[in-house]
Order: sequence, then C-alpha cells, then structure tokens
Amino acid sequence: MTDPFFQPPSGTDLPRYAGVPSFMRLPYLPPEHPRRAEVDIGIFGLPWDGATSNRPGARHGPRALRDASTMIRERNRATGQEPFRAVKIADLGDVAMSPVDQDEALGNAQAFIRGFWGRGSGPSWLGGIICAP
Repeated sequence: MTDPFFQPPSGTDLPRYAGVPSFMRLPYLPPEHPRRAEVDIGIFGLPWDGATSNRPGARHGPRALRDASTMIRERNRATGQEPFRAVKIADLGDVAMSPVDQDEALGNAQAFIRGFWGRGSGPSWLGGIICAP
C-alpha cells in the first residue's frame, strides 16, 4: 500500500504555484526527521560554484530545479507510470556548501553522500541536484 506521506499533494488541494517549493512538491525531510530512514530515493542539492571562474551561478541550480519541478504530475500521461506509488521519494534539502572554502564544501558533500553509499546505493546527478537511490 502507498504511504500518503510520500505523495505530492494534488494540484486541486494545493495549486502548483503555491507552498514552499520542494523537489516535485514532495515532503522535505531535514536530517533529524524520524522518517528520513524510510526514503528509497533522496533528492538533495549541491548549491556551489566555488570552482567556477567565468560563469558563476550554478549555486542557484538546486533552487531553480525545485521550482521548475513543481509542474511534475503524479502520473505520467503517456506511460501511465506512477513513480510516487512505487518508491518513497523525498527532498532532503541542500548540502551546506561554503562559498569560500572549497575543501570544506567538498568535505561536506562527501560526508552527505557517504551516508547513502552506506545503504548500498550511490548518487546520480541532476544538474545542481543529486538523486540518491
């Protein structure tokens, strides 16, 4: 049975332009949240462009992707697939990325991701956002 906690709200209950933007309007689970261990796919952002020299702005990627993803629907109209019923997906927020200390930023990212590898899975990148199944 599907857990309603991990379902995005219906567009008729909460319009897609309203509310705090989380990735695909899924629940946001900070590190201390008790249900975080239940997540099958955790999506989190790496807001960082500290190593960029000529085209900064990548640090805004996670926020922009979250905002754009609010239009994603619960069911794919073409295939009929309902991914939110198959797995528990949540937005885990952003990794704390220092804009001035590259070593600290990368260390924080590694520590955050290492927790998912400990569960037997690795991350995959989505622009400025990472998905960790």
